[in-house]
Amino acid sequence: MQTSKGHVKLIVKNGRYVCPNCKQVTNQQANPQTNAENLILWCRNCKAEFFVNIDHGQCSIVSRCR
Repeated sequence: MQTSKGHVKLIVKNGRYVCPNCKQVTNQQANPQTNAENLILWCRNCKAEFFVNIDHGQCSIVSRCR
């Protein structure tokens, strides 16, 4: 993971975001045109939830939900 402006950037693998908790691929797809603020990213493998901001396909974690 890389840090940028105090936020942790998520890794993209095969067009999908990688969970920062368990390092498995999530169902959320990475698209270069995507913009979202305070989106909940959920990992089906470890059941972790994260609030994320997506700006032009680049996803950064705002905080962990649980």
